[in-house]
Amino acid sequence: MKEAIMKRLFVVLMTSGAAVLPAAADIPVIDKTNYAVAKETADTTSKILDTNKGILTTVEETLKAVTGDRGSDAGSLKDLAIGNGFSVSSVPTFDSLPQNGVADFGPMGSDIAQAATLFINGLQLVKSLSGKDNSSLASDKSYQELMKTVLGVSALITGSHQAVETRRTALENAGQGIGQAEDIKGSIDQNTQLQVQTGLTLNEMIGVLNGGVQSLHAENQRRLTDISNTRKALTYE
Repeated sequence: MKEAIMKRLFVVLMTSGAAVLPAAADIPVIDKTNYAVAKETADTTSKILDTNKGILTTVEETLKAVTGDRGSDAGSLKDLAIGNGFSVSSVPTFDSLPQNGVADFGPMGSDIAQAATLFINGLQLVKSLSGKDNSSLASDKSYQELMKTVLGVSALITGSHQAVETRRTALENAGQGIGQAEDIKGSIDQNTQLQVQTGLTLNEMIGVLNGGVQSLHAENQRRLTDISNTRKALTYE
């Protein structure tokens, strides 16, 4: 009986010990080396994230600086060339200036038209060399073409002189705004607008030169007519 009790107690103790051992194995153990590595990794990751945030901010600011509408920066430059005054394109073709004996300058400014008309009237020119109205003589036609050219070139000179003064003032005012754009997009748009205005100004120069060529053409036409008439007068029939 006593031996049976001892055996039962031994079994109970063994069972209790087996139950305790796994619990002892679950106790956490701190590995200082692994902890240091993990902490360093976490710190490095945090720095990388901060760096990425800085890069993202820079990218967003750069994108903002090179995209979008900057009309307020470049808009003030759009009238430098011809927006506020005379333009060669407003001068009608020289052949169309006289309409029914009256100078018609179309959309050209009234002050320029008036100055050109006063100039041509001040010359007190005859209507035709032969004195005939609607004459078909070559000399009369050549004379009329020359008179139209003088009228047109007079308007061109007056308008161009006016435009030079207006353009100078506009360019000086534009120069005061250089460097005031808020970002690179504003500067780029300003520069692009200046290039456009430069092209328009060059086009005005071409128009003025074309007027000079027309003047030489009319003069050559007049000389050619005089030579032809002289040849006819010297021909014996």
